[in-house]
Amino acid sequence: MIAMPRRAAALCCLAALAATALLGGCTRDEEPDPAPSSSGPSVSAAPGAGQSTPPPAGNPTGPSASPSAVDHSDPEMVAAAFVTAYTKQNWKVDGPRAYLDRIAPYTTTAYLAKLRGSSGDRCGVTCEAAQKRGVTVSASNVATVIPGEAPRTPTAVWVQVTYVERTTWGGGGDGANEAMNLKVVKTGGKWLVDARTGE
Repeated sequence: MIAMPRRAAALCCLAALAATALLGGCTRDEEPDPAPSSSGPSVSAAPGAGQSTPPPAGNPTGPSASPSAVDHSDPEMVAAAFVTAYTKQNWKVDGPRAYLDRIAPYTTTAYLAKLRGSSGDRCGVTCEAAQKRGVTVSASNVATVIPGEAPRTPTAVWVQVTYVERTTWGGGGDGANEAMNLKVVKTGGKWLVDARTGE
C-alpha cells in the first residue's frame, strides 16, 4: 500500500469524520492525526522576532498568487507560502498529489523529489468520500517565527509556522490549530524548503 503524505491523510480523515460523524479511527503510520478540535499548535511558542506572514493572495479554493509575489530572500515568507500551498486542497477537483505542483516554487528539487517518491496517485475510499462531499481545506492566520535556539547558518534556518487549518464541506466546516517546523535553505540565491520535521 502506498503511504499518503500527512496532509493528505489528515484531509481524508477529516472527510471520513464529516461523512460518518465519528471521532476516531484515522491513522497514518500508526499515529493518530490531531482531532479537529485541537486547542493549540503542536509546537510551543519560541523566542524570536516572529511575524504574521500573510499567505499568497487568492481564495482557498481558487488559484494561488504567482510564486513571483513571494520574496525568496525572506525564509519566513517562503515557509508561509509553502504551508499555504501544502495545506490548500479542493477535493472536488484535486487528486491526492495536487499539492506537489503547488509547493514546487517553494521547495528544493531534492525535497520535492522525495515527496513525489513517497506519495501515490491512488484515491481511496476516504479520498473519494471527500471528493463527493466537496471538501476543501485551506490555511489561515499563518504566522512564522525563527526560534532563537534553533540551529542556523548563513544558508540554513529552521522556521516554525503556525496556522489554522480550515476544512469545509457541504453543510459544515471546522478549524484546527496546526504547526509545521520547516528547514529552509539558501540555494541559487533563493530560500527554499528542504525538510519538515516528522517525516
